[in-house]
Amino acid sequence: MSAGKVKLMRKRIFIYGILILAAAGVFWGRPYIENFYLLSKAKIQDLAAGGASLEEAAQKSISAPPPLRAEKESPRAFLTQKGVIGLTNVERHDNGQKPLGENTELDAAAFKKAQDILARQYFDHVNPDGHGPDWFVSSAGYEYVTIGENLALGNFADDRELVDAWMASPGHRENILRPQFREIGVAVVKGIYEGRPTWVAVQEFGAPLSVCPAADESLKKEISANMDEIETLGARLKEERARLKDMGPRSDAYGQAVDDFNALVEKYNSLVSDTKGLVEKYNNQVNRYNACVKSF
Repeated sequence: MSAGKVKLMRKRIFIYGILILAAAGVFWGRPYIENFYLLSKAKIQDLAAGGASLEEAAQKSISAPPPLRAEKESPRAFLTQKGVIGLTNVERHDNGQKPLGENTELDAAAFKKAQDILARQYFDHVNPDGHGPDWFVSSAGYEYVTIGENLALGNFADDRELVDAWMASPGHRENILRPQFREIGVAVVKGIYEGRPTWVAVQEFGAPLSVCPAADESLKKEISANMDEIETLGARLKEERARLKDMGPRSDAYGQAVDDFNALVEKYNSLVSDTKGLVEKYNNQVNRYNACVKSF
């Protein structure tokens, strides 16, 4: 091979080398687009990145045996609230249970229920509007883990005869002696029922919510707000990724656009991680609450 041809070949190799290095520089110098896991709406609800879904709180229990009517009518019937509460606690003491503390909110719920029964002429745990013991107790401001309601209608001779009648009925007896109940409210009201003077007696039993602290609702609201933001950021990232694809790496603005995109990805991923931690914290609270409720 002549010296001229060798020189020409070397020149071409040099040029090709420069071109290869330039191409490599373009490839390696191209800004890196970070990946992110775009959560769907359904996945946002359970934060699929960690499989953390919001736990549901256990249902509060309500014990309401069938209402009791007097088997015989006394012409001198007379009932008192304090007497019914006192005799109820005597029965608890005699059966090895702790006494119930009188609660003014439960008293108010019992009184409202008794008035409602007389005003609307029904005798049931659920009124014509579909409101049961939970509605009356909650409307009175009593927050509870579990409640029970005993109802009686008729002209019982006195408090002793009324409490004896409840104690002779298995469901009512269970409410009176139930160890999980901590508080009681009672109302005894005389009015007109089905055209004749009649006494209505209501016992509301309860275990206050303070016995089983509920999960922090403000924490749940924060999680919900974060989920909304995750959804918004996800939609924005999807749009920005499509814009970068259309822009191409040769654009002067591409590098800055990639940096902005990556910063948004970091914010998105950080929010997902933080929210997962909040969900775990909330779930721990719910699980503790549920375990307590189940003990009742």
